Amino acid sequence: MLKSVFIISVFAAGATQAQTVTDGQWHGALSAGGSFANNNSTTQNLNFSADGSKATLQDKVSLYSLANYGSSTVNDVKTRTAQLLRAGGRYDYNLSPDAFAFGGAELETNKPQNINSRYALNAGAGYHVIRSKDTAFDVFAGIGYSGKRFTETVAPAPSSVNGAELLLGEEYSHQLSSTSAFKQRLVIYPGQSDMGLRSTLDMSLATVVANAWTLNLGANINYNSKPGAGFKTTSSLLTVGFGYKY
Repeated sequence: MLKSVFIISVFAAGATQAQTVTDGQWHGALSAGGSFANNNSTTQNLNFSADGSKATLQDKVSLYSLANYGSSTVNDVKTRTAQLLRAGGRYDYNLSPDAFAFGGAELETNKPQNINSRYALNAGAGYHVIRSKDTAFDVFAGIGYSGKRFTETVAPAPSSVNGAELLLGEEYSHQLSSTSAFKQRLVIYPGQSDMGLRSTLDMSLATVVANAWTLNLGANINYNSKPGAGFKTTSSLLTVGFGYKY
């Protein structure tokens, strides 16, 4: 029996610091990884992510993207297990030292999770609850509009839904040491009746191991109250790997 395994998983945790650098330069992280296993079945996974931000004392621009592809082959039958592509961005404008306004947009496709395409536009305001040298904690709220087309539907369920949704969230970061930082972000999107409720929780721990290279631990949990017939409401991803920050 032939068995070969190659695994590397990477999660973009960003710069290992709690506070946003306000020098007007781009800072962020790039990462790529994948896995391959061959036994009675063959599985493979490839992923890429990138994020960056440019901040001044007055405003901040943030961009991010994520791609994940996976497949499994059993008895010469290939099944696509992951096909995720997400990209988005947000603009923050400081109204005062503690308050800010924002506007954002996001695009996504994730066919194995029954999302053929999804877009979201939102705007709102937030407050810097904690803004110290080692710790940052923000809360924010807003309103937006989102549309989603399903990959599979069962009548009488609609093939697409769209409508207004609220946005409630918080994000926290803390510098654990000179080389390690923890980040966490929770966002809840209550939508109109057809939209349902969705939420995302992201956590990461990054430790510098050499120069700009980091050892990363990450966790992501997504919830969708109306995923479509036969699909689960909750999906999760745990990662361990390496990344590069700039």
